[in-house]
Amino acid sequence: MMKKKTALVLTLAMVFSLAPLSAYADMITTGGGTASHDVTATYRADSSGGAGGTVYSVDITWGDMAFTYTAEAGIWDPATHKTTDAEGGVWTVDSEGGNTITVTNHSNTGVTAAFSYAADTDFTGITGTFDNASLNLESAVGTTVEAAPKATTSLSLNGALGSTTADNTKIGTITVKLN
Repeated sequence: MMKKKTALVLTLAMVFSLAPLSAYADMITTGGGTASHDVTATYRADSSGGAGGTVYSVDITWGDMAFTYTAEAGIWDPATHKTTDAEGGVWTVDSEGGNTITVTNHSNTGVTAAFSYAADTDFTGITGTFDNASLNLESAVGTTVEAAPKATTSLSLNGALGSTTADNTKIGTITVKLN
């Protein structure tokens, strides 16, 4: 019987020595006995630069982006009894502020908003430019929602719109890209 106990103890010792254990063992030998062990923890500040990392939240407020092209008056040709097409014209914005884009940064990091205009296929002769091709906005950290960093750009159009174009025809697309 003693040989069996010794063999069992040696077998258990060998098994536990092969498997690395990070747990502590306590033994309770009486009824109602207790065992306890301390719980430890370590606090480390987030080193990524923000609570939970970078959070992007940017509001974009668009003007209605509706324009009217007014062609210069054509010239009457008495030989054909027709008016020749105008050679130029003027673009105007249909409503006050209708060509503006306002970007408000609610992010915990600074952002750059870059603007581009792409003409639709049938309107490649029309270009769009911005008075600010990009806006650099500081982080909103330390500001109130109402005082969040914001800036505005305005779109201008160039080129001629054909006289057969229907009212309110889509001629292009504006894209805002955050960097």
